[in-house]
Amino acid sequence: MKKIFAFLLLGLTVAFASCGDEKTETGTDWFLTPVAEVNGTTVGLSCQTRFGEGVLENTSVGFSYAAVVDNKIGAFADVAGSAVDGTGIAATLTGLQPETSYVVFAYAGLSTGRVQSAGAVFKTGQDDMPDPDPERPAFGTPAASGVTKTEATLSCTFNFEDTADYDVYFRYKPASSGSYDRVNVSTGTGTKTAALTGLTPGTTYEFALCADWDGQTYTSAAATFTTSSDGGGGGNTGSAKYSGWPELVPEDKSNSDYYYAYHLCPDYPATGTKARNFSTCYSKSYRCPVWVAAPLHDCYTGDVKRTDAYRNDPDINCTQAGHWSGYTRGHMLGSNERRVTKNVNRDVFYYSNIGPQLQTYFNTGGGQWNTAEDWVDKQWRGLADTCYQVVGTYWENTSKVVDGTTIPTHYYIVLLKAKKSAGNKWVVNCSQGELQSIAIMVRHKTYAKNEVVKAVDFQSKGVFKTVAEIERLTGHTFFPNVPNVPKDTYNPGDWNF
Repeated sequence: MKKIFAFLLLGLTVAFASCGDEKTETGTDWFLTPVAEVNGTTVGLSCQTRFGEGVLENTSVGFSYAAVVDNKIGAFADVAGSAVDGTGIAATLTGLQPETSYVVFAYAGLSTGRVQSAGAVFKTGQDDMPDPDPERPAFGTPAASGVTKTEATLSCTFNFEDTADYDVYFRYKPASSGSYDRVNVSTGTGTKTAALTGLTPGTTYEFALCADWDGQTYTSAAATFTTSSDGGGGGNTGSAKYSGWPELVPEDKSNSDYYYAYHLCPDYPATGTKARNFSTCYSKSYRCPVWVAAPLHDCYTGDVKRTDAYRNDPDINCTQAGHWSGYTRGHMLGSNERRVTKNVNRDVFYYSNIGPQLQTYFNTGGGQWNTAEDWVDKQWRGLADTCYQVVGTYWENTSKVVDGTTIPTHYYIVLLKAKKSAGNKWVVNCSQGELQSIAIMVRHKTYAKNEVVKAVDFQSKGVFKTVAEIERLTGHTFFPNVPNVPKDTYNPGDWNF
């Protein structure tokens, strides 16, 4: 019997809020609530949108879904084969667990970022058992749920009427490995489940349900799942304010000294959902930005003139500094990276995006910080994919105070992007092998010309760092909304020199 669902599960509202892509008032304006037509463990999904005719053509659209186990939402996965139907989106889900609740939302990957619908919940019915075959076991479609860093639950329906001795089990292995592990389950017709533990984080596994009978092994179709990454450092918690923003750093609720602001572009694009400009954490006592996070993409660049509109950030409710004797005003997110409109450029001159920087061969042409910024520009300019950046300050000591600001002893940059092998995947949905991350850290001091480390020597001179190293040093967690970031390592060959 088919059942149609289109409702929110109230008990999960708080948990699901962390799965939003943009601010709720901007993301959900473009979607109606998704509808799920349930037929056993097969579900037809549809969602009407308010986008104009043709807007969704040649755009990455689809649905993301996750099982709800013990009132907790599991890992989200994108539905394969989602299609545009006029101004709506449609897809079919198969192989789900029987009598299980799922959360689902529709999304569209626009040039300004990914936006999504509100979440809806549906519950599957009883699984349709495979037709019995008197001559061999019959299998349903295997599925994995409750996938974490080290655990997963496998399920698959099974039908076999022979009463002779036989064994039924799940076999599983890392996709890159040649040997299977095995978990035995009970014999007889029904849905078989097995809980796996001790898995390797950030690893894709393949699995199948098997039956050994009469000297032969019979298997279901193969399926896969990917464990989330341990991420190094503080790990990936999904705890940032807006989980659809890969660059965000979580707020430190225990630190009353920190003030946060999340800036959207005031007039870009001209209509529709506004692109995000940058987010910032500002220290009241140090009177200095702690970190600034932003997406980097050619869509933000343009030819408007630099505005030099230095001023207080209206969203930061504390005293801010923007003038220092002997120091220049150093942008965390550069002015050149936000020249698509005059108002977008004006906002990057907020003091929440400006740190005190020495000039002599640091923040000057050919200086150490400028060399680092120039290298970063080569990683994303002219490329189709977005690069996600966090620029931060670090205080090895707090002994130097100038005009009320505690001067940072170091500046750093942390970067994340998808590899070319990921195709059009959004970084949130990439496996660990499809992502690349790296960090740069430089001491804030006056340099002699011959002291400046050139980009080609960043690795040998220790300028390159792993993301995990910066996490351990600063106490911040980077990219918590991206499950599989390889934080403990970097490969210089993945980046443009």
